[in-house]
Amino acid sequence: MEQTNTMKLGRNDQVASELVARLGRQILSDAFYLAEAWDRLALVIELDVRKRMYGYIYRGDDWEAASPDGMEPLKTALALQQAMRLPGKAPWKKCLVRITRPAAIIDVDFEYGGGVWEPVTSDPATLALALKPADRR
Repeated sequence: MEQTNTMKLGRNDQVASELVARLGRQILSDAFYLAEAWDRLALVIELDVRKRMYGYIYRGDDWEAASPDGMEPLKTALALQQAMRLPGKAPWKKCLVRITRPAAIIDVDFEYGGGVWEPVTSDPATLALALKPADRR
């Protein structure tokens, strides 16, 4: 079974917490996300052999594929990965950032195996709906 952890930050909790907050601010300040009406957001950041971001915004029951335009969230995620890395252990390969509005509640999950949260071009709705944050208003 793949290992997924929710906010277990590791060796430098204060730095990691600050990086999570920075990551949230960078995502929320992205021009696309600022211009769109959405109430929930899910973004996967992959930092394995391949480095990429992909995600979705949600408006009620509707969803749309969306990810940040800039590279800053990816750079911050790389710094977070290193801040969390434990000596002698492999770093996480993916993180899932979920944000709920209007309170800007941010949840982050980490995946160490690399095999989850994969988009499927023949069935994009399955992943989009699986990643949708729970309504926390």
